[in-house]
Parts: sequence; C-alpha cells; structure tokens
Amino acid sequence: SRIVYRIIPSQATIFLELKAKGVDVASLTALQYKRQTEYPAFEKAYNKYRYARGTYTYLGFNLKDPRFADRRVRLAFAHAINRQELLDGVVQGLGRLASGPFRPGTWADNLDVKPLPYDPKRAVALLAEAGWKRNAAGQLEKDGRPFTFELLTNQGNDERKKIAEIIQASLRELGVGVEIRVLEWAALLKEHIKKRQF
Repeated sequence: SRIVYRIIPSQATIFLELKAKGVDVASLTALQYKRQTEYPAFEKAYNKYRYARGTYTYLGFNLKDPRFADRRVRLAFAHAINRQELLDGVVQGLGRLASGPFRPGTWADNLDVKPLPYDPKRAVALLAEAGWKRNAAGQLEKDGRPFTFELLTNQGNDERKKIAEIIQASLRELGVGVEIRVLEWAALLKEHIKKRQF
C-alpha cells in the first residue's frame, strides 16, 4: 500500500541494510555486485539486475586556476591516468571509457572522438612544454612554486575515494602533489562546487 524511500548516505550502510533485509531495493557497487552477493542466501532473497546507468565519474578542473586553464596541463593529466586500469580495478570491468560528457552508446556520443591514450611520457613532455620542471626533491615546480592541489570528493562513496587515490598516485609519478579531501555531499555542492571554490 506504500513505498518508503530511505536516504542512506553511505553505500556500505545501504549494503548492510540490504543483507539484513531492512530495504527491498538498492543499487550495488561493482565490488558488491561481482564479489559480495554471490552466495545462496542473497541469491534466494534478491534478484540482481545489471544495466547501463546514466552516471559517470570524472576529474573536474577549475579553469579559474591558471594552472588548469593551460590545456597542456589538462592533457598531461589525461595521459598520466590509466583509465582502463582504473575501470578494471575499481569497478571490476563493469564501466566503460567515455571520451566526453555523454554516455557511450547513446545518440549524443560521438564515436569519432577517441579517448586519450595512457601515455606517461607524453604527460611529462606536455608539462615541460607548459613550463613545469622537476626540482631536486622530484616535485614539479614553476616560478619557484610546487605543483600541488586539493582534490575534493564526497563521503560515503568508496569507488570515488579509490579513484581519487589512484589519480593521486598517478600524478605523484609526474611530481604533482595531490591532497584528497572527502566532504559531505551537500557541503561539497554548496560550499565548493556552486561557489567555484575547488
């Protein structure tokens, strides 16, 4: 006679509620779908469905920051991150690479635009072209300033946190320092995204 829609901010808590039969329907993370629900009691209690979702995870740059306003820096980051390895490891191969903001396989997706290849050497060359050089400590710097920045993501989403950590490690290889900051979703949107404070 009624449907109760519960807002549960943590994916881990949602999964615990699902296993305890506290909820009837929930989305699963890739890890939960592939590895944590393959046992008889779960399969008897629930039907699992796999479908293409309309979501994607991305690294967004604040172009008001002169470092990221330089297209060469953004291209270097794209070449420095092995996105296929990221998909295979974090989402268990259940995701697809996108070459823009449109979901692959939809009418708006342009098949002529290919994803940039993983190419760390090209990344190093692009950053050097943009004026970033390694100092004695191995960090990139320009005009005496090290290349460090803060990467924001939302709490309660382990997949995004893992992706942020992989990005951090990939950029560390280039000599870029990345500090990850995990924020509550509403605060991330209100105080940072909407105000362009990121």
